[in-house]
Amino acid sequence: MRKLVYAALILGLSAAPASAGSDDLARLLKGKVAGAPQRCIFPDRHVHPEIIDRTAIVYRDARFTYVARFKGGCPALREDRRITTTGTGGQLCENDPVHVSETTGHDFGFCTFAGFTPYRKAR
Repeated sequence: MRKLVYAALILGLSAAPASAGSDDLARLLKGKVAGAPQRCIFPDRHVHPEIIDRTAIVYRDARFTYVARFKGGCPALREDRRITTTGTGGQLCENDPVHVSETTGHDFGFCTFAGFTPYRKAR
């Protein structure tokens, strides 16, 4: 019985933030149409990425909103944490690591990009 209570508690805690992140992402992409997934992007250095809790990182440029998802998810990803990416030649690619940490220096390890989906306004 105790195992069932713990399982229910864990499922409840993990489900709420993930759906909140999904709702935030849905609002952000409202009225936009997805393009073909891309392996790499050249993010605009002047625009900071937007973290969608436990779900994705969003990069924007003048034409597209790119949604980067992660292989196996990224449970440590939260809006109040910082990310460090190490792309090559100014680009970010599938399989590149994203280090997640706090300003206090606590390190949560890394997540791995699964690819980037471009979205643009529907015509």
